[in-house]
Amino acid sequence: MRERQALVSIVIPAYKVEKYMKRCLESILGQSYKNLQIIVINDASPDKTGEICDQIASKDSRIQVIHHSINRGVSAARNSGIQVAKGEYIAFVDGDDFIAYNLIEKCIANIHSSDVVIFNVSTVRKNEIIENHMEHSFFKNRDTVYKAIIEDKIPNYLCNKFFKSSCWNSIRLVENTEFEDLMIMPLVFKNVQSVVYLDEPLYFYNCDNDNSITNNINAKRKYGLFYSFLTRQSLAKEIGMDDFVQYCRHRAIRSAVGGIGLNCAKNELTEDQVQHMLEYLKKEESSKSKPDIGIKYEILSYGALHNRWISKIYGKIMYILEKLKR
Repeated sequence: MRERQALVSIVIPAYKVEKYMKRCLESILGQSYKNLQIIVINDASPDKTGEICDQIASKDSRIQVIHHSINRGVSAARNSGIQVAKGEYIAFVDGDDFIAYNLIEKCIANIHSSDVVIFNVSTVRKNEIIENHMEHSFFKNRDTVYKAIIEDKIPNYLCNKFFKSSCWNSIRLVENTEFEDLMIMPLVFKNVQSVVYLDEPLYFYNCDNDNSITNNINAKRKYGLFYSFLTRQSLAKEIGMDDFVQYCRHRAIRSAVGGIGLNCAKNELTEDQVQHMLEYLKKEESSKSKPDIGIKYEILSYGALHNRWISKIYGKIMYILEKLKR
């Protein structure tokens, strides 16, 4: 009697990826492992991304396309996918990337009683593929993995990990921000008991997409970084990583003042998000152990708290420089 194949849910956020969507879906449909629930979330993309997804879905019943009526961001898209995922396992693929034909089969074969399989990501730039590897010492045991995740030595991507779905039972990504992977991974791995590392390039990250959020500067990115380092502070403190706590404070302050400045120039954050950063800066301003952030960020921190026009000028200059760079 043939052994039952576990269902694997694959969540794919898609926005302005009409050039890459077909390649992405073909790499998933061509998997050697066949029992898949393929969830594509078209996040109100203004190009033909949604149309391409619907066309391909009409030919394969494993694909489910969710269309957001307004653009809500990659975190909201992934949350929509997690919400309808029915698989015993879950994986994440971005719409402009693609995966090795045996990624799912390899992960299923190696996960055993573990919670997560981590594998390598290769970067793709102008058809050149560059393999990246991780230190095997990070994977000695659960504690070394968790510490390396907190320090981002094991990259905090969602896309290079294959999870038991139970890892996501009570966790969702923070919306209306970016660097959502960096924000959520330490919280996921805090509850993970066992990890398998496959030292193989199974995921291919596309560096050529100009629409990728990693190619843009904005207040949401800075808030995401702020939130990530704020979260890491408490987690690092719990396990005695005192030097890293100070590093997180340093990065959180710098990210917060940058986020406030960029938001003054182009309003993208909610009032609660801005207030979140301001409250943190007020707390650090009065702290006797405040880390050294340099004169530039001292001025920006003062501006954020006491003279907002300084922040606004900084934000406008940053957007002008970004435009000139492009």
